[in-house]
Amino acid sequence: MNKEMSRMLKWVAMVVIAAGIICCVLNLSQFNDRNLGLMVGIGFLVGGSQILLFGVIAPLMQRNQENAAPANSPEELA
Repeated sequence: MNKEMSRMLKWVAMVVIAAGIICCVLNLSQFNDRNLGLMVGIGFLVGGSQILLFGVIAPLMQRNQENAAPANSPEELA
């Protein structure tokens, strides 16, 4: 399940980053903050990188929680 979620998030991130690159390249002629297409492209690049980062880190954090859970079981404390 974790591998499927991670793989899906990586694919979504790649699609979003590709859309951001395309938007940036198509709207690069006017490089200012009033260029909506360029700003959307930059937003896609930032969002895609965050999705990619979450797709990599989430399974690692869940794996750490699964490894730490048996050590804190109530049976060991008694």
